[in-house]
Amino acid sequence: MNNNDIGHWIMVRRAMLRMSQARLAKAIGVDQSYISLIERNERPLTDELRQKISAALGCKPEDFLREFQNAASVVTHA
Repeated sequence: MNNNDIGHWIMVRRAMLRMSQARLAKAIGVDQSYISLIERNERPLTDELRQKISAALGCKPEDFLREFQNAASVVTHA
C-alpha cells in the first residue's frame, strides 16, 4: 500500500464504525461528495482534514498514518 491508498483506509475504517459518508461529512464540516472524492483518492488530504477525519474516526491525528501503515502491513502479510 502507498499513500494513495489512504482514502481506501478511511473508507474501511468508516465502514468498520458503521458510519456513512454523510455522517462523517457532517462531523467534519464538508459535503458528502467531498468524502467520496477523498476515499477515491481524487482529492488531497490536508493536515486539517486529516485531523478532523481522524477525530471523527476515533483515532488521534498523530496516529492516523500509523494506523494506516498498520492496516497496510496486515493486508500485505495476510
